[in-house]
Amino acid sequence: MKASVDDQWSRYGRALIASMSEVLSETPDELHANLLETADYWLSLGLVLGVRDSERAQRLLEVIEQHEAERGELERDAGGLLNEVMP
Repeated sequence: MKASVDDQWSRYGRALIASMSEVLSETPDELHANLLETADYWLSLGLVLGVRDSERAQRLLEVIEQHEAERGELERDAGGLLNEVMP
């Protein structure tokens, strides 16, 4: 049975909070809502770019990864987020 949108939204929220737990633990509580909203926005923007303009999104990711010490870590984090939201 396919999960409802509300269930998926709840899993997404939990996954976002879990993935940002280190950042949230280092910031005052009153900033958490803004940080999570910002992360949600940029994640959503990246998904739209990937779907609507995948070639340029791939090139942008390559630019970003040039400065990323561990590409594998980024890929594992992405896979973990997907597995949490859409098992």
